[in-house]
Amino acid sequence: MFKRGVVGASSGNHAQALTLAGRLLAVPVTVVVPDDAPPAKLSGARSHGAHILTYDRYRDDRDEITAGLAAEYGYTIIPSASHPSVMAGAGTVALELLQQAPGLTTILVPIGGGGLAAGTAVAAKNMNRDITVIGVEPGSGADTAASLRAGHLVTLPAVPDTIADGLRHTSPAQLPWEVNKMLLDEVVTVTDGRIVQAMTWAFDHLKIVTEPSGAVALAALASPGLPPGPTGVVISGGSIDFATFRSIMGALSHTNHAVA
Repeated sequence: MFKRGVVGASSGNHAQALTLAGRLLAVPVTVVVPDDAPPAKLSGARSHGAHILTYDRYRDDRDEITAGLAAEYGYTIIPSASHPSVMAGAGTVALELLQQAPGLTTILVPIGGGGLAAGTAVAAKNMNRDITVIGVEPGSGADTAASLRAGHLVTLPAVPDTIADGLRHTSPAQLPWEVNKMLLDEVVTVTDGRIVQAMTWAFDHLKIVTEPSGAVALAALASPGLPPGPTGVVISGGSIDFATFRSIMGALSHTNHAVA
C-alpha cells in the first residue's frame, strides 16, 4: 500500500513524526510544509531523509498540493489530523496521562487542526465520562472556538498572526471537528503574551523547553473560570531552536511581564 511512498501536509511536527516512521519502515516520505516553518522543524524532518516541498501559506492551498502529489506519483496521503488512526494515536496521550494520574478531573489540550484534541477527548471520556476536556487556542487563531459558536465549520478570513506557528489554521479539519463539537466541554483562548509566559514558567520550574504551540494549554492554567480540581495539561511540542527560544525569552524580559 505504501511502497510508492507517503505524503502529508504539516506545520512541522507531523512532518517529523511521519518522516521518522518512514525511515523506520523504509517508506519514502514527502512532506508539504509552509516556507516560514521554524528551522528546527524543517531540520528535524530532513534529518530523517524526507523530501520537503515548501509552500506559501498565505497564497497556496496545502491540501490541494498534497492531493496533486498523491495523484501524480501514487503516494498515500497521511493527514496530520483528519483520519481516525491519526486521532487514535493522538489519544494515547490522554490514555497514558490518566493511567498515571487517574484522579484528574480536567484536561487542557491544544487545538490546531483538532486531531490531538479529538483523540484526547475520546480517550479521556471513555476512561472517565465525567472528566472535563477543554481545548485551547491562540486568541488570534480561534477557528474551532468560532466554529463552536456558529454551530458549523467557520473559516477565518486570514491566516492567524500568532507566535504559535503550529496552530495557525484558518478552519478546523473536518473529522476532528465532528468529534470535538460533541466531546469538548469548552474551548478557551490565550494571548501570545500568556504563551510566552508559559514557556518561561515551564523552563524555569519544570526544566522543559516548549515551542509556542506546545505551551498553549499550559498558558490556559491562568485563565479565569477553569473547573476546580486536579488538572492535566498536554504540552504538545518542543520543536524550537536555541536562538529562537532565547529571542522569545528576551522579548518577554524587555516587556517586563510577570511570569504566569
